[in-house]
Amino acid sequence: MKTLAKIALFFLPLIGLAQNPDKTFEVSILLETSPENAWNAITDFSNFNTWDTNVVAVKCPEDVRNNQICQMISNTGDIIEVELVERIENQSYTIRYKLSSGNFYVKRSLENKDQLRFTETAWFTGISKKTFEKYKGDNYASLMKNRIQSFKSYLEKDFGK
Repeated sequence: MKTLAKIALFFLPLIGLAQNPDKTFEVSILLETSPENAWNAITDFSNFNTWDTNVVAVKCPEDVRNNQICQMISNTGDIIEVELVERIENQSYTIRYKLSSGNFYVKRSLENKDQLRFTETAWFTGISKKTFEKYKGDNYASLMKNRIQSFKSYLEKDFGK
């Protein structure tokens, strides 16, 4: 029993560290449209390829809700399962990509104070978190900046201001 307790004391802090998203990548942009238009655009999964160059297509059930699996076809031809882990109507949603040794999360949110702000936040969890942050993080942060600007252009062109 003592051995089991020692093992638990050793691994519990490591498990906690592996799941804590202490490093996030975040990009925000101000939008010149209504909150309703912005929400409709970021939740229209069938049109992601219009503003995200890494996406060829997304297939989701018609009634998208929490804990639902969608399939994304990337520009490399890979079919990736993503899970909608949290959706707060008219505010935000978070999707999770399962990696070989952890998870990659993307949260997209709208905040309407003085002006409408769209934010995309990404983070890694799991035992390879530090490796992904180091080797993929900066590239992903750059991609996020381009994607969020592309989203703004798509929104203003297709949904109007």
